[in-house]
Amino acid sequence: MDRRHGLHALRRSLAQQLSLTLVDVACRLPHAIPGRPLTVMGLNFPSPLGIAAGFDRNGRLARRVAALGFGFNEIGSLTADGLAQLEPMSRGEARLGINLTLDAGSSVAESCALLRNAWSEADYLVLNLIGPASAPLLSNAVRLRNLLTALREEHQQLNLEGKRQVPLVAKLRCLPKQVPFLLASMLLDLKFDGLLAAHDPGPPATRERYRAWQDPQQQALACEQIEGLRRFCGQGMALISVGGIQTASHLQARMDAGAELVQVHTALLHQGPWLASHLLR
Repeated sequence: MDRRHGLHALRRSLAQQLSLTLVDVACRLPHAIPGRPLTVMGLNFPSPLGIAAGFDRNGRLARRVAALGFGFNEIGSLTADGLAQLEPMSRGEARLGINLTLDAGSSVAESCALLRNAWSEADYLVLNLIGPASAPLLSNAVRLRNLLTALREEHQQLNLEGKRQVPLVAKLRCLPKQVPFLLASMLLDLKFDGLLAAHDPGPPATRERYRAWQDPQQQALACEQIEGLRRFCGQGMALISVGGIQTASHLQARMDAGAELVQVHTALLHQGPWLASHLLR
């Protein structure tokens, strides 16, 4: 079993690197891209479709992905060491998000320093609450609220001193019958700018799971989760949806359900660099 998982991880890593290289090359080629600009969280996005964290982890593509129709690119998830090793950010019209690992083993001061160091490079920031490093925080509501409060205060001070608004978003897991309304309520209380709903159990991704997302019932469930979050959060907080988007109808359904922005990852591996052009048309 361990050997099979190891081989799968190796194949996925190689496919990831190949796909990243193909997208990098495609960004440099002339291509007619349909435009669907919109404003979310006070930021202008070239389109509502973006690349999820994990694809361009170190910022190799950065903002250049707008050339392929993507409105934003979220790099990471990053720890302090990963942030220090980022590649120089290339120019482009896409918005750049930086996804930060909230590690239960880090102090509040260390987490605030991570946010502070990422702020200057980002158009928006994401606090990742779905990774294994953050799992202990989710079982301790008092500790989690204290940490998020400190990070939100640090973020507000950075925006004030830097004289620009960098929105702050939290990434939460949405599983069947497990929509995180309590966590969403905490974000509303702290006046976060957005919530990134991940409708997927996470890695390791498999072809079986990719095919499973082609089931209309599974797509409908993700839309129901977004609809529920939209009703709960009202219009005061932006919603971003990631997980299972493979077609133009999937993209439109998530937006009709209440998501302002939608991210892709595995579909980019399977369908190639022109994915945004196909989905936006």
